[in-house]
Amino acid sequence: MQIDQYGFDATSVYFHRRKLQPYRVAETAGVTYICFDDAPLRPIHRVTKNASETVIEWAYGAWDERENLVYIPINRTREV
Repeated sequence: MQIDQYGFDATSVYFHRRKLQPYRVAETAGVTYICFDDAPLRPIHRVTKNASETVIEWAYGAWDERENLVYIPINRTREV
């Protein structure tokens, strides 16, 4: 099943059409992690900033494992 960066599947009317409010935010060494609900597995956004750019990516997995997940560009869909 394909999902977007907020967890909406490809058959949902919200697929790539809805932006959710953050539920949790964590910061570690210049990297900010954001999730949008409390499900065991969930979309997690990672925002990495340096002096010249900001990179926004997302992964799907457990909040406690956020630093070890595989992240993709924010506008790509993912198979789960």
